[in-house]
Amino acid sequence: MSRILLAIMGFAALFAGCLLARALYLIPDLPLWYCLLPLILTILAFGAMVNLVHLRWAMIQLTTAFFATLALTFVVPRIGTLPAKTGNDGLVTVPLHIPPAWSGTIKPESPILQTVPGFEISVFASGLTGPRMLAFSPAGDLYVSLPRAGRIMVLPDENHDGVADRHMTFADDLDLPHGLAFAGQDLIAAENGRLIRLPDGNTDLRADRIEVLSNDLPVGGGHWTRSVAIGPTGDYFVAAGSSCNACMEKDPRRAAILRIPAGGGQAKIHARGLRNSVGLAFHPATGELWASNNGRDRLGDDLPPEEINRIVPGGDYGWPFCYGRRIPDPDYGSVSRCRQTLPPEVEMQAHSAPLGITFGHKLAFPKAYRDMLYVAFHGSWNRSIPTGYKLVGIPVENGRPTGPPQDIVRGWLQGRRAWGRPVSPAVGPDGALYLSDDRAGLIYRITAMEEATKITEKSN
Repeated sequence: MSRILLAIMGFAALFAGCLLARALYLIPDLPLWYCLLPLILTILAFGAMVNLVHLRWAMIQLTTAFFATLALTFVVPRIGTLPAKTGNDGLVTVPLHIPPAWSGTIKPESPILQTVPGFEISVFASGLTGPRMLAFSPAGDLYVSLPRAGRIMVLPDENHDGVADRHMTFADDLDLPHGLAFAGQDLIAAENGRLIRLPDGNTDLRADRIEVLSNDLPVGGGHWTRSVAIGPTGDYFVAAGSSCNACMEKDPRRAAILRIPAGGGQAKIHARGLRNSVGLAFHPATGELWASNNGRDRLGDDLPPEEINRIVPGGDYGWPFCYGRRIPDPDYGSVSRCRQTLPPEVEMQAHSAPLGITFGHKLAFPKAYRDMLYVAFHGSWNRSIPTGYKLVGIPVENGRPTGPPQDIVRGWLQGRRAWGRPVSPAVGPDGALYLSDDRAGLIYRITAMEEATKITEKSN
């Protein structure tokens, strides 16, 4: 092999190694072992150079290139550490109040969050395995789904001190239980393939039995969660996400919201074109169903927008043909097809991953914060600049949004990594806002101090 060819191969491998090192460095939450790839390329490069020149000279080159590459990674800040553009929204830093019994179980050991002045955040429960959706019983006990564990837990607070007294298994050996809602005294749960009722007639906080309301929910991979909400007439509304990122679904029950009669039975399509609507909530005054929706991936950092939709019977919300306000998808869409779809009520930052939602009308908060739809942003997984990882509130008046989302709690994203990922907000009987976190394994309790509420009410 000629010396010229060896030189070209050596410098090409070195250049590729440096570029790859920088590219990998910019990707948030990337496993460390990926850094072996540029190292291997660098070794190959200098293997070629050793065949060209004296070994000592090759070592000098190796040392110089090593420090040059090392310096390169610090010349431009890692993207994941760039501060988020939050604006002057007035949030203040507060400590997360942790009960002494759980102080050694929470990481980081001294977590801090940012929230509205006068709000406090404490840990209601910890040590949970991937807690997802929340529901309060008529008796005031908090139920939480743990899909990966196949379990539903109940977290009673009998002394009303704002801390769960214990963790109790309400039902187990379930198939990815996710969505929860109460129909009277009975807990309704959505599994991967069925909707079930879990009565507790003797009120011992343990399900008496499983009653199947419908076996007609789609199963399979992709977006496996099934969320549920109960409408004003008692019918069940179940969201089933798509099986893919962007495709033509073979099963029309995927990427849809299904409706099941109050007495159980076959699921019928209520609305479609919803790629992954994890959050469902009925407006307290209008009785209209609202839903969050996660847009597709691989269209860049800022497309498509995440959505809050107001669901109408038979509505088509676009996926996979359109996104946002009737914008044609580059792979599947057309202008004529998008004219047949409904635009969202609210557009939000792409890849924020909005999950659970709830209306705040029963919160013991200042009025401005009661008149909001609360949305948990689970956070991005493939955006070059991470986004989400926070709780936002959307002002709502007379059944319509009146402003853009406002940050209510943030701070789970620190540097390149997120120590927590919000999932589902729920209003408690005490007027506090509860929030699950499936990464930290926590349930938070957010309250407004009485003084802050009085001051805000007077100013309004």
